[in-house]
Amino acid sequence: MKNLLIPALLMATPTAFAQADSTSLEGNNASRLEFIKLKGDVKKMVEDARPSEPGLAPTPKFAVHSTDNKFIMTIGGAVNIIGGADIGNNLYNADGGGIDFTTGAIPVPAVRDHKADWFINPLTSYLDFTIVGFGGTKNAVTAYLKLGTNGMSSQIKLKRAYISWRGFSAGEMQTMLQDGDACQPPTIDPEGPSGEVGTTTYQVSYKSPSIGGFQCAIGLEMPSYYSSNGIYRGHDYADYYNTQTISTDVEQMMPDIPAWIQYQFSEGNRLRLSGVFRRISYRDFLADKRRHTVGGGIMLSGNVTPMEALSFCFQGIWGKGIANYIQDIAGKPLSYTPADGDPGKLIARPMMGLVVGATVKATSKLSFNAMFSEARIWHVDEYATTTETSTDNYKYALYAAANCFYDITPYLSCGIEYVWGRRCTWDRTSAHDNRLQAQIQFSF
Repeated sequence: MKNLLIPALLMATPTAFAQADSTSLEGNNASRLEFIKLKGDVKKMVEDARPSEPGLAPTPKFAVHSTDNKFIMTIGGAVNIIGGADIGNNLYNADGGGIDFTTGAIPVPAVRDHKADWFINPLTSYLDFTIVGFGGTKNAVTAYLKLGTNGMSSQIKLKRAYISWRGFSAGEMQTMLQDGDACQPPTIDPEGPSGEVGTTTYQVSYKSPSIGGFQCAIGLEMPSYYSSNGIYRGHDYADYYNTQTISTDVEQMMPDIPAWIQYQFSEGNRLRLSGVFRRISYRDFLADKRRHTVGGGIMLSGNVTPMEALSFCFQGIWGKGIANYIQDIAGKPLSYTPADGDPGKLIARPMMGLVVGATVKATSKLSFNAMFSEARIWHVDEYATTTETSTDNYKYALYAAANCFYDITPYLSCGIEYVWGRRCTWDRTSAHDNRLQAQIQFSF
């Protein structure tokens, strides 16, 4: 019974608001609540309040609002059904794989009799809420909430929850380092390209208004670190080989600091320069003292639109110790490892992510997309080839995809996509997977 209560209340809310003759929002000055189809200024206010990130359904079609726009709320989301097949490998059933085409989880080598599989998956559906207060004023305050699954379990989880006011935002959202308008073209694959920058963080941030095309932002984010187990595997100190010389099981006292500056030349043409600074603390067992090391990265991203029907996007990031920001490398214990020639010291390892993509809008309802991506990490072979988890043996991965989407109605769309990926390891082995999949999505 409890499981039915929340959906029932959500479905009843718009009807209740629509039937209300008036609701006092400001003293005796009653302002009526209306159930309306989004258009004009109200639609623009809602669009500005929603995040810019891959995989987000179109702006909801209806809203509850007060006649003076001091209160606006939408309930939207998508029911998304994906079906497809893997050929050449069995990534869907591999550890770390699933509905996300994670190239870093492709089994190497491909297992005999497990080189193909098919699937049907509705578990990328979600529900979201957009709320705007004092819309159309300088003091507009907005909130966004998103509930959904992780693509492989029916358990509903909180995926986004944040508020914004005068450029300040706080809560759970995509990292500020991600350039949501340039990190990838649309894909059926929920994860997207291997080298894409994208992760959910708890953060406080500020984004300035655009002045003459220039805009900047800075934030503080709770960090996630992926380090080795601290066992030294360098060759300069044989006495310490296979000995744990470092522990990262200490309190972290400093947030990650991402920032960016961009210039928009014209509609669909812009360039952004981003960076992130981070510091990880650890315990040096040999010196019996607490130490820290720094990491960080720099990224260039943007969009080029030579004509209305054709657009390009690109994103390239390079840095040290930033695996948690790069989709394919996140989770692998290779960002920070003991320093060769200095067993008690921790060092940030270099890595990169690259994405280029193109979109062709053939008609107002039909679009085509293509993309290529690479993620790579350097100087971790001794630590990658000795880990117990085979997917941690990671040198680089390639990702390519092509798709088309068609809008059947404003609510219903469909698409078909081909994805190819290859994972290469430090012992000179590799494997690939091909996935052909289709999607039908109802968004509201």
